[in-house]
Amino acid sequence: AMKESNLRADISKAHDDENIFPRHALSASWLSFCPYITHLTLTKNFFHMELTMIVPRVVLAPSLRNSAPIKRLFTIAAIQRSSSSLTSPHQPGFGLQNYRSNSASLLSTMSSKPIIHPTVESIRSVRKSIHPSTTIGFVPTMGALHEGHLSLAREARLKNDIVIASIFVNPTQFGEGEDLDKYPRQLEEDVAKLREIGVDHVFAPNADVMYGKNHVTFVEPMGFDETKEGISRPGHFRGVATVVTKLFNIVQPTNAYFGQKDAVQCIVIRRIAQDLDMDVNVQIMDTVREEDGLAMSSRNAYLTDEERERAPIVYQSLRAARELFDSRFARGEEEVNADDLREVVTNVLESEPMISTVEYVAIDD
Repeated sequence: AMKESNLRADISKAHDDENIFPRHALSASWLSFCPYITHLTLTKNFFHMELTMIVPRVVLAPSLRNSAPIKRLFTIAAIQRSSSSLTSPHQPGFGLQNYRSNSASLLSTMSSKPIIHPTVESIRSVRKSIHPSTTIGFVPTMGALHEGHLSLAREARLKNDIVIASIFVNPTQFGEGEDLDKYPRQLEEDVAKLREIGVDHVFAPNADVMYGKNHVTFVEPMGFDETKEGISRPGHFRGVATVVTKLFNIVQPTNAYFGQKDAVQCIVIRRIAQDLDMDVNVQIMDTVREEDGLAMSSRNAYLTDEERERAPIVYQSLRAARELFDSRFARGEEEVNADDLREVVTNVLESEPMISTVEYVAIDD
């Protein structure tokens, strides 16, 4: 257990090593309050200080630091705000009992994480309070979360100090006649799933927040509208590029996580990050599939029972093309004709009576 002397420890020496005890915009009295403070966030009712267990020149990895046993041992200290100045630990009356009492108050609110931010100003204020040495993992989503999304959040939680997710059904990436109005929206359920993983903040704006009435600026990734995917969904990639650029500007993540299922979208995002010199590492994670091979997708909820039963034919068609590709190389052929691969995919798909039209089969280098 932490002793009162620990709370009042002199950390002047710690300031000599920025990597262990990064400086924060805190007064000397608050720095001396606890040498374990890693960052401070001002919320409505609390000054929220996250504590990190520290031994000489070692800081616990995020995955261990956020584990339940560590959180129980090194509790989160909260000092309730008052209308006047906060009580200093050096003032009379401040003792370990006060610390325990206030810690318990915040521990009772820990289940309220993640904190939901409906405005740019709210999430940006959090971002500004985070020390530059802190790594931030970002998981952009449109909500209706499934295991694919959650696997991205788990990877972000494992590899970063702070995890931010966004939930925003972006209207600019939907074309005329698409499913913008019926796309599933379930914010409360999604936040509960993110809470289980340990996501710290959720940016959940609406369209008016992201696109004001005078919004006229868009990011146009040249050439993508001429791909088969772009022809099928005019303007889609402009919408994706624009919203991802805006989200990266707002959140300023260290690492951003996307699923490989949306392959061309991943290429677009990597391209805009490189072309626009964005200081973010775009991490592409493997597609997460159901047991029968169907890629997990929020839109799978649209399928009837019969359609869901037949839907794995899409994965089977891709596997057939992969098998042809591998067999040609195994025989010593140096190249495989893309038309042959497209034909295999199309033939498998058309063998399913419920498929009336194959919109496109794209093979890109």
